[in-house]
Amino acid sequence: MPEAKHIRALLAVQDPNARSALRGYLRARGDASEVRAGPDIVQAAQTQKPDVILLEIEPDSTIMYSLRNESCHIPVVAIAPPQADLAFEAARLGAAALLTLPLNRQEISLRLSTLLDSLCENRKSPRGKGTRAGPEEISGLFSSSPRMTEIRETIEKVATTSATVLIRGESGVGKEIAARMIFSLSHRSNKPFVKVNCAAIPHDLLESELFGYEAGAFTGAQRTKPGKFELAHGGTLFLDEIGEMHPALQAKLLHVLQDGEFARLGAKSDTAVDVRVLCATNKLLEQRVSEGTFREDLFYRINVVTVHIPPLRERRNEIPVLTRYFIDRYSAAYGRKVAPLPDETTEALIRYSWPGNIRELENLCKRYVIVGDATQIMRELSQHTVDRTMEEREATAEPAIEYSEGTEPSLLEIGRQAAWQAERQAIQQMLVNTRWNRREAARRLRVSYKALLNKIKQLEVESSFQNGNRSAL
Repeated sequence: MPEAKHIRALLAVQDPNARSALRGYLRARGDASEVRAGPDIVQAAQTQKPDVILLEIEPDSTIMYSLRNESCHIPVVAIAPPQADLAFEAARLGAAALLTLPLNRQEISLRLSTLLDSLCENRKSPRGKGTRAGPEEISGLFSSSPRMTEIRETIEKVATTSATVLIRGESGVGKEIAARMIFSLSHRSNKPFVKVNCAAIPHDLLESELFGYEAGAFTGAQRTKPGKFELAHGGTLFLDEIGEMHPALQAKLLHVLQDGEFARLGAKSDTAVDVRVLCATNKLLEQRVSEGTFREDLFYRINVVTVHIPPLRERRNEIPVLTRYFIDRYSAAYGRKVAPLPDETTEALIRYSWPGNIRELENLCKRYVIVGDATQIMRELSQHTVDRTMEEREATAEPAIEYSEGTEPSLLEIGRQAAWQAERQAIQQMLVNTRWNRREAARRLRVSYKALLNKIKQLEVESSFQNGNRSAL
C-alpha cells in the first residue's frame, strides 16, 4: 500500500498483554503506526496530534473527561475491565468504541477495523485529518437562525483584523467553535492555533505554561521550555475561561497584549512575539472587575470586540439542524450508518432544557451513532429531566413545618408537608425493599445516586430509620 497514509494511534494502555496485542494489530494492518504516550496523556494528545487514542480506563478515572474537553476532535477507543458502569461512562463521554479486557485478536479486529478504515479514508480526503470541522462546516453552524447569522457576520468582519476578541456565553455554547472560526477565516489560518484553559491549570503553573521558563529557573527546571505564547508565534492563542486567571498573572498578560513582549521565568531579557489573542469566558467580567478580582485595564484591553453566543435553550429551532450535522459528522468519522432520529425523539430534543448546551447535544449525538438506539436517547433525556427537577426542588425545598396549637395551615403549607411525608415514605420503603442498597434504590426510583443521598440526608431518612434496618446492609 505505497500511497496509503499512516494512521497515528496514541497507545495509552498499561496492561502489558493488551498493549502487546494492540501493537501487533496496528503493525499487521500496515497503514497504522504507534505514537507513544508519556505520563501526561492529554498533553501527548495535543502535541503528538494522533488520529485516534487507544486509552485504558479505570474506575474513578477522569482522563476520558479531560480528553473530551481538551482534544474532543480525536476519537477515543476505551479499553476497560468488564464492568457495566465503566462501559456506560465511556459511551456517555463519547468513546468511539469499547474493548473489554482481556483482549483477543478477534475482538480487536471487530471493534477497530471499521473505525481505522474510516480514519484512513479521512486522511486521504482533501478535508484533512480527523473529525475536526473545516471552515465551511463551522460557518454552517452559525447560519441556522437570524441570530446566529448575525454572529457569523460579526465573526467574518473581525476575523480579517488583528483585534482581540472576547467570546462570551455559558459553558458548552460553542465558544471554542467561534474562536476556531475566527482563526480559520484569518490570514493566520496556516499558522498555529494554541488553546489554554485558564481554569484547568493551577495558577502557580499557568505562568510557566503561558510564558515558559529558562533552565535552572526553579527546582526541576532542567531545560528551557517555551511557553504557549512562543508556540503560537505568528498564529492565534485562545485563552479559554479568562475570568479564572489569577490577578498576579493578569498584569503580565496585559504587558504582552500591549507591547508584544514577555519574559520567560528566569530569563534576563524579553522575548518578542506576534500572536493574535482570543479570549472566552462564561463569567460576568464586569462583576469581577467591581469585586477587584479582574483588572479593569485588562478587561478593556481584551474587550475590543465582543461576540456573545446565546444558550441552546434560546435557539431551540436550531436543534434539528445541529442534530443532523453532528450525526452525519460522527457517522462518517466512526464509519457507522444510523437511521435518522424519529420525529418524537427530535421533538423531545427540542423540549429539553440543554443545561450543557451544544456540547451536551454533540455528545448525545455521538452516543446515538455508537449505540444506534433512539429509545436509549429518550431514556437519557427523561432521566436527566427527572434528576434536574429533583435537584431544583432540593435547592428550594423547605424543612417540615410544625404548627402550634390553634394555627390553621394554608393549603400550600399542607401540600408541602404532604409531599415531604410522601417522598420520605417512598424512599424509606424502597431502601427496605433493596436491603439498603442505595445505588439499586436510586435506579428503581429513577434518580441519580447523588440526588438520592442528598434526599436521604434532607428528609432525615437515615438517622431515624436505618437503626432498625442496618443489619440488612
